[in-house]
Amino acid sequence: MGDVTIAGRKLEHFHIAAFFRSREEEYEVLRSHIREGIDAGEKAVHICDPRLKHDHLQHLEQMGVPIDDCMRTGQLEVMGWNDAYLKEGRFDGDSMMALLEEAVMTSRAEGFSRVRMMGHMEWALENRPGIDRFIEYEFRVNQLLNRLRQPAICVYDLNRFNGSDVMDVLRSHPYALVDGVVRENPYYVPYEQLLGTATRDKHS
Repeated sequence: MGDVTIAGRKLEHFHIAAFFRSREEEYEVLRSHIREGIDAGEKAVHICDPRLKHDHLQHLEQMGVPIDDCMRTGQLEVMGWNDAYLKEGRFDGDSMMALLEEAVMTSRAEGFSRVRMMGHMEWALENRPGIDRFIEYEFRVNQLLNRLRQPAICVYDLNRFNGSDVMDVLRSHPYALVDGVVRENPYYVPYEQLLGTATRDKHS
């Protein structure tokens, strides 16, 4: 497998929080990352609002992604939140972790060297059971992605998430993509350190 780059930055960790103010900005910035993977024969797994699935596919087609061929060969899989994060109407972090790992294992069995995952995160604003655990899940995903060495971009709409939400998200991602630039995230807290802090607080 070759290096993974996003917005011109080679990644050393695999979990990126990407903040955008519009869909147009999002697709313009992520265009090269998505096309790089498709052109290299890697698999793409995208999770989006099911109401916007058709719109998402249109954006990919405008990028030059051969949608029909990629979906026919299994190179591209586009899922709605209801098939992933909010399966059975609730959020279950353990089930989602298992789904991500299964996606990677299945893709490897199909002959793909890497899976580039992308998830639109507005599902976390839904009033559903288990949603209060989503930041904990984001911390846990770091370990999974680094072990599997697969990249995932969590897309956040700055028009929807407030400042407090954004700070929580920043603490759980090694990289942040803001204004089209990928930076090492100074607010990131490794999961092990987070657990140590929680343990100290519990016993203080």
